Amino acid sequence: MSKIAPVVLVFGQSNAHAHSVPLPPDECGFPPLCRVLSLPRIPNQAFSPAPVVWAGYTSLDTNLGADAEETACMPTYLARMWEEEPDLPPLYLIRISIGAQGVTEKYMWYPDAPRRLIPGPHGTADISLFPLSCDVLRRAFNDLRTRGLDPVVLGLHWLGGEEETGVPVEKLDVLPDIYHRLFAGWREAVGCPLPIYLYLIRSEERSAMIGEDPRSLGRINEVFRMLAEEDESVSVVDPRDCPFYDPGEPLVNGIYSPDGNHLSGRTQKWFAEIVLAEAKRRLK
Repeated sequence: MSKIAPVVLVFGQSNAHAHSVPLPPDECGFPPLCRVLSLPRIPNQAFSPAPVVWAGYTSLDTNLGADAEETACMPTYLARMWEEEPDLPPLYLIRISIGAQGVTEKYMWYPDAPRRLIPGPHGTADISLFPLSCDVLRRAFNDLRTRGLDPVVLGLHWLGGEEETGVPVEKLDVLPDIYHRLFAGWREAVGCPLPIYLYLIRSEERSAMIGEDPRSLGRINEVFRMLAEEDESVSVVDPRDCPFYDPGEPLVNGIYSPDGNHLSGRTQKWFAEIVLAEAKRRLK
């Protein structure tokens, strides 16, 4: 047990880092955690052969995509919960996300995006996220193994794909192939089993309410379910399964923040509770 290095990966777009959903003031500014390690942005946000630099997790500077600070995101809730579990081994947590970025051709998660890395906040950051993620994973997992640890991925949590709601449904036939390429690249980079969790996005009814084409949204969720059906290492997570989902609230559904687009901190915390419970089961 002492040599196992559990790893959690959180990739995607704005809901991966809870854009516009700040942490409550009394939860901000906590000191670096001792039992949860992450990758600080400045030394690690690079295409580089240099070793990664781990540091105690904080709610600042731990997203290798856009600057996204002090937000009520699943990784931060998970890190705080894990710190209070002395019977679990130290956790390694890697985050990469930029808001409003999908996986099709004009977005930063597109597998064939030209290699570039312009750091900064949302609206400034311009990063080819797939090659960066593969580069970071390869270096991070090599580092863990070099130190005599056995990395075990508890899950790659994909909170992305929403930007494709703006892509005409007839152009979404490419999605399965794109996701197969993403999965293959990440699996090669980690060099060990990689369970993947795809978080379903809005319901068709709610999508139509906010002016999206519900057919595009339906196709995205359909692809996520299809990927899970064909690959036992892929699962879907539906936010509507949370106990406080309320279909009678047409805009927030009990799970979104007041802007109607971003999942609430309460929902992100529920995600973290599920991840922690599954980790305890696997690491017994």
